[in-house]
Amino acid sequence: MDARAQRSLERLSTAVLALAADRAPEALSVAEIARTAGVHRSTFYEHSDSPSALLRAVLRDELDDARERHLGGSAGRDWSSAVAAVTREVLEHLERHRAVYLRSLASPADGTLRTLLAEHFRASILLLGERGVVRSPVADLDLVARFVAEGTVGALSSWLTREHRDPDAFLAAFAQLVPPWWPLRTPG
Repeated sequence: MDARAQRSLERLSTAVLALAADRAPEALSVAEIARTAGVHRSTFYEHSDSPSALLRAVLRDELDDARERHLGGSAGRDWSSAVAAVTREVLEHLERHRAVYLRSLASPADGTLRTLLAEHFRASILLLGERGVVRSPVADLDLVARFVAEGTVGALSSWLTREHRDPDAFLAAFAQLVPPWWPLRTPG
């Protein structure tokens, strides 16, 4: 992507995140996002086909970057620490975009961001499985990945709704909830 297109995408990303903190993405218009970003509507359509799609792409890119930073590569990795680090970064991501996620996670009818998070965790678990880090007693890795991913989203949804959100307390509790073969699991 050339520098001008990259700048436009960054401005659109900032705009959609700011606007989605106040209103559901379905209530946002392309014109409003483009105006807030200081770009033309046609520029919006060069990057996305809808406000909801743009929001999902922006959030997914942040999550994917975190996964790549902490789970990319394999040589000599302390996987328990890597999983803890990426989980902490996801908590920071959720905190940064708390208003956006709360609106979606609180609505039973809107599974958009719940699905986005579950798919992110599923992909991370499958990656860890392919690398031999996750050694589940169940051979069907996709079954395992979906089970752990959905439970993780449920735990994060609970954490995100609390008035006091302590990442260390979440990590300690989460380490006790995951199966014994999970790399974050702590004895006890």
